[in-house]
Amino acid sequence: MAATEKVVVTKLKTDDSVELSHTDLPASLEEIDPKIEARIRRKYDLRIMPIVTLIYLMAFIDRSNMGNARVLGMEDELELTGVRFNLALTAFFITYVLFEVPTNILCKKFGPRIWLSLITCAFGLLTMCIGFCTSFGGITAARAILGVAEAGIMPGISYMLSTFYRRYELVTRVGLYASFASLAGGFGGLLATGLHMIPPWGMMHTWRNIFFFEGILTMITGVICYIFLPKSPETASFLTPEERHVGALRIQLEVLTHNQTKLHKQHFKLAIMNLHTILMSIGLFCSLLCMNSIALFMPSLLATMGYDSIQSQLMTVPPYAVGTVVCIVLCILSDYYRTRGVIIGGVVAVLITVAFIILLAVPMEMTGVRYMAIFFATAGAFTGSPMQIGWLVENAAGPMVRAIASATGVSIGSLGGLLATWTYLKTEAPEYTVGHAINLAAGVIVMCVAITATINLRWKNRQRSLGKKDYMLDGLTKEEIDELGHSHPNFRFTP
Repeated sequence: MAATEKVVVTKLKTDDSVELSHTDLPASLEEIDPKIEARIRRKYDLRIMPIVTLIYLMAFIDRSNMGNARVLGMEDELELTGVRFNLALTAFFITYVLFEVPTNILCKKFGPRIWLSLITCAFGLLTMCIGFCTSFGGITAARAILGVAEAGIMPGISYMLSTFYRRYELVTRVGLYASFASLAGGFGGLLATGLHMIPPWGMMHTWRNIFFFEGILTMITGVICYIFLPKSPETASFLTPEERHVGALRIQLEVLTHNQTKLHKQHFKLAIMNLHTILMSIGLFCSLLCMNSIALFMPSLLATMGYDSIQSQLMTVPPYAVGTVVCIVLCILSDYYRTRGVIIGGVVAVLITVAFIILLAVPMEMTGVRYMAIFFATAGAFTGSPMQIGWLVENAAGPMVRAIASATGVSIGSLGGLLATWTYLKTEAPEYTVGHAINLAAGVIVMCVAITATINLRWKNRQRSLGKKDYMLDGLTKEEIDELGHSHPNFRFTP
């Protein structure tokens, strides 16, 4: 193990005036007291998780409320005819993809607390401004700038959680906050229905109220983030001095590296030039394609089943609610059994595949069966992406490497979101055959990626257990060993 030096805690008093005796902190993960770890996790869950969940909830509502606004009058008022609506959606994803990596490097530089607070307030302000748009050009430009502001949210939150939680605690937490993307769809539909009923005031009315008030709520969330989100385990005021030291040490011992503060070429190589990052990027492309297709076009798909604009909003709630529960349950099981590929390939991908087979094969008049397929698609699509992000982050070691790896995966994956804006064109209603076929293919690819990644990681672990990678430590200094990250022979991957 790279980290072997013991740290001594001086005699201090906690806020409860309980005196701590002199003690040596553990030099290995096995020496850490499980009760202390459980106490640290519980405090993290109570302080960190509600904040990051709220941030992601507002981010997803702000990016996907175009689908709600479309059926509530925006399309007609702004003359979003032909493919104009799709172009406005595409503008968001172009900048979103381009700024993923730069924004997450800035997140590492400035710290998650400051960076997440800043960009949350920024995309809240931009969402509010969309309520004032009066033309196709204006809303397209606003969506493009919104993409820049939101680019750092998902990888930034995932990176931040990796600095507090250990690997087998991570996917449950990523799944918990990301599952609220599914809940955001249902909540966003209810919120949009309520906000559009506010009587006109000035130029604000119906669909404009959705953007205006959701933007204000998001900016309030940014302020809450800055006030309550801790900077790091070492500086978390809600932990005791001993818990702060243990909280930081357990992460350092697990990733076998020190706290990287400067960006080096080696970090890019470790983060990007490895098979697992490539596979997860492909998997995320397909998962985010399905997820954004559902988020952006579910009201439109439900409208083809005979529901009016209000009913379409309300009928989105049950699938999103079920998707939230499925995501949380599968992520907890994944952490409990310490496996990712089996659940992603054997459950998540199957749900997506079956859903779009039904939508392609079942006649339009069988609305009950087709509505059931929406449940399957939502549960699978909204579970796949958080599990794959967690799978990517936990198998990359070192703070800077993790920041780059997570941003790279989400950046390439977000190209799937860009493609999603073109999967369901109005000219193809009501069958939407092309859109369903594209998403079916994506589900099959997710299954293949999960199988391949599982085989690859198990093979790598076996090679290291047999000592076939021990030669990598020969002739290296301690500083060089600290930079090996997940290339360290003692590092074990999660399959």
